[in-house]
Parts: sequence; C-alpha cells; structure tokens
Amino acid sequence: MLDKNLIGFTCEKEFLPKDFDEFNSLIRLRHMFLNLSNNILQSYCNFSKYEQKKLSFFPLQSAFSYKIKKMLPISFIKTNKYSSKQSFNFCLNSTKIINNYLNPKTKDSIFISNKNLLPLAKLISICYSNNKMQVLIDKHLLFHEFVLKKIKKLHSDKTVIDLGDSICIKSKDFIGLKVYTSWKDIEVKKPNINDELEDAIKSIKKGEYYQIYLAYPKNDEFKKQIPIYVDELKNEEYQIKAIPYSLRSIIKN
Repeated sequence: MLDKNLIGFTCEKEFLPKDFDEFNSLIRLRHMFLNLSNNILQSYCNFSKYEQKKLSFFPLQSAFSYKIKKMLPISFIKTNKYSSKQSFNFCLNSTKIINNYLNPKTKDSIFISNKNLLPLAKLISICYSNNKMQVLIDKHLLFHEFVLKKIKKLHSDKTVIDLGDSICIKSKDFIGLKVYTSWKDIEVKKPNINDELEDAIKSIKKGEYYQIYLAYPKNDEFKKQIPIYVDELKNEEYQIKAIPYSLRSIIKN
C-alpha cells in the first residue's frame, strides 16, 4: 500500500489531498502539486507560473512528460553511430540515462555533448522507478518547504534556520521563534497536534524557545489561531499557538 503521506502520481493514477480551503477541484490540486514540487526539485525541474496553470488541466504524468521533452536539447544530439575518429566531450552518466529514456528497447546509442544535460538526466531518473513513471513526495516535506520559503521572504531582515522538523527565526534584538510544520487536516474541536505539541513542550522545558507556533494548512474549519495551554508548563513563561497557514497564494499568483 502507498504511504498515506505521499502525494503525486504513479502512471495514470494520481494521489492528491482531499479538497480543502480553496483547493476544491482536481485542477487546483494539480496546480498546487506542481507549484510545491518546485521547492523540492528546483535544481533540475521548475514549472513556471504559466506552466503550472496550463498543465494543471492535464494528468500529472503528462505534465512531467511535457517537462522532460521540453528540456531535451535536440540540437545537441547526434543520431549517427559513434566513430573512433570523432572527438568531443560528453556527459557519460547523463548520456546513459537519456539514451534509456529515448530508446528503452534498443541498444543504439545517442551521444550527447552538453554538460548542461545533467538536470534533464536527474529529472528522468527521479520520474522513473521500476520502468514506471512516477513522482511521489512526502506532503509534510512539501508543506515545510512552502512555509520555509514564505518565512524567509517575510523575515528577510532576520536569520531563518531550517532545523528539518522545524524552522527557527532569530535576530540580535529578538530572542527567537520556533515554528513546527505538519500537513494535517486540523479539526478545531479535536485538533490532532499531540506530536508537534510534545516537541514544543520539550523545547520550552530546555529553555531554548518560549514562543512556538505549530503551523498546519488552513482549511474551512481551521481559519484562526488557537492558543494552546499546557498544565505542566503553568509555571513557565511561554506561548504556543496552532497557526492556520494558507496556500492560496499558489493559485492567486
């Protein structure tokens, strides 16, 4: 069974979150995935705003196939057989990967003399597993990277540190704020925040931080901050809040 935390696609089958907030259609959910995947795959695959909007009308498999074909530098491909008399520099690893993509059933070789093909080779590698086209990414990682990018932009005058499971914001005149991120469907009356809250309590007890936010995607029910009070911290000076973080900027840009 597929890990419930993974979203993306395997061949024609798509695995996307259930509708939430303004992401209430398959087109918008695809748009969201293409946008968020940029933060993970940006070194070798980046969907422009135009591509995100247009390609969201098609299956995700088609979107990534389009991207691969668009990146193929046809002008740098020699289709003639290699001769020992010829001499040029080429990227061996990229050549092997792209050859396998272009000619999966033949042994004919295409020699490629362009070091810039490494991003294309990486994209092909990430898109294929066991001869199947798929891209599956942990939703918590996608959300974390989205929040991190927003915080860096919002607090450009401060030091923002990615701690993996959380994000730290510091400056000379600011003690520090810690943000834990998790992609969960929060219900206000019964918020499932135990794991993040436990980490927050430990951090406060250690004296590392006194102001901690627990960030989750905003949904139709979870629209306002929720102050969290903990009995075992009643003698401590602290502030813990569950924060609804909107992803609407993805579809409004």
